[in-house]
Amino acid sequence: MENRIALVLLVSTAAVHDAWAAAPFELDTPANSIGYSAQTQRLYATVPSSAGLPYGNRLIEISPTDAEITGSVFVGSEPGPLAISTDAPVAYIGIEGAAAVRRVDLMPLSAGIQFATGNSLSYGPMYPTQIAVMPGASGTIAVSRHIKGVSPDYQGVAIFDDGVMRPATVSTFLGPTTLAFGSSPSVLFGYDGASQWYAYKLAVDASGVSIATIAPYLFNGFDLTIVVDNGQIYATSGETADGAQMQLTGSYDSSGPLVVDDARKQVVFVHGSSIQVFDRDTFVPIYSVKVAAANGNPLSATGCGSGCIGIAFDSGQIFVLPDIEKIFADGFD
Repeated sequence: MENRIALVLLVSTAAVHDAWAAAPFELDTPANSIGYSAQTQRLYATVPSSAGLPYGNRLIEISPTDAEITGSVFVGSEPGPLAISTDAPVAYIGIEGAAAVRRVDLMPLSAGIQFATGNSLSYGPMYPTQIAVMPGASGTIAVSRHIKGVSPDYQGVAIFDDGVMRPATVSTFLGPTTLAFGSSPSVLFGYDGASQWYAYKLAVDASGVSIATIAPYLFNGFDLTIVVDNGQIYATSGETADGAQMQLTGSYDSSGPLVVDDARKQVVFVHGSSIQVFDRDTFVPIYSVKVAAANGNPLSATGCGSGCIGIAFDSGQIFVLPDIEKIFADGFD
């Protein structure tokens, strides 16, 4: 696969030197999900089999300064959802081909244990829909699961410790398809973007997981994902809510994969091929730019340090923007 630099069409007339210093980089490799490890200071992306050699069915490691691939490891057939611990250089990947989760140690880059995520007596294997790593316990994850051939296909949430499932699961017919931990290991947030537009607060303890609070229509939309930061829940619909009260606190005039940048007090959305930045607290738009070289729709986005963002598009493109503030020198488009 070709690895090349691609300048984004700038909406500003900032100095050429500063623009180049902050210029986005394009990596022409398909990816299903992208994430970042603060411990390794590297980006990671799951690459489907359709990419072929040399990176198909592998987790690739990417430098956030120039989008160069600095390593890769085979993880299994059709790697999809990716979750990276905030406390340790550890990642977990949903493996569609095996209805399993693979643990990967990022330092050094090596594949670890693989474990199945459950089995339905009526419909067979349960596949991982999304994964969340417990804060302060990099060996523990929450997994939302689905089956194939049935609608709705939701199969509940389970907690796994080093591959061993805790007995208590959320196994109702409807429930959260997307998951995110906040700062507490005992509280897990979720949203059902497949059947009901319900938000959930889940209680996690030694026995497993249970539903604590259901908030109908807190967010609105199908196929949403959420990010939890400092007690606030951010949805890819543009809405945000207080996690303690499970009440809406406002909305940003955008939607799509998002990144919360606490250092700059900003929320960044990837809306189509545009990157839109808002003041985190006032919801006011600050910057916007269209990524002229981007095609298709954004699948996943992640922060890679303050002002840095990595984006995977369904067109088979990954973009890394090392410093969006320099690019957005002249304000909102």
